[in-house]
Amino acid sequence: MNIETESLEILIAHSNPETLSTLDQAVQELDHQIVDLVQSGEDIIKACEKHEPDLVISGVHMPDMDGIRALTLIGKENPVPGIIVTPKTDLELVEAAALDHIMAWMVEPLCEQDLGPTILLVYRRFEEFAELRKENQDLRIALIDRKVIERAKGILMKSASLNEGDAFRQLQKLASNKRMKLIDIAQAIIHAEGALDIVSND
Repeated sequence: MNIETESLEILIAHSNPETLSTLDQAVQELDHQIVDLVQSGEDIIKACEKHEPDLVISGVHMPDMDGIRALTLIGKENPVPGIIVTPKTDLELVEAAALDHIMAWMVEPLCEQDLGPTILLVYRRFEEFAELRKENQDLRIALIDRKVIERAKGILMKSASLNEGDAFRQLQKLASNKRMKLIDIAQAIIHAEGALDIVSND
């Protein structure tokens, strides 16, 4: 799927009806499809089982469980990319979760013009994660590997002035050319940067 031209199927969850409506309208204006609007963590899980959305946008606090917990439970069986909408007071909690199943977050009050680029970023990151799952069927290890890939991408983005998508494609190309796994080429890039830092600081 080319996300820049195709419509994604998106599940929206938030305990505040006003924010839920705002997200609903903003996502529809981006020409994506809303599969359901829900207001609890349990309903997120049920809706994901029923609709198998391409992406979930969720608030943090729900009547039964928080959105992060719901997405984590879903991710144990069938990971789905998630964007968490959070008050600034909960940002530290969400930042910690962002290293696992949560791919991005947005701070309330929402800046609607940022929603489109965030959806694009998250879906691309999830496609990258799917590549790691192909290499390693162990979800826990794939989640750990994703952190390494993110770090290697950051090094390439900085050193070669690449955007995030191009940096990942460069990793794929290097891995293919050298007949290595993505995670192995990412670790090699991180180790190489570390060696350069030691030399430059000597």
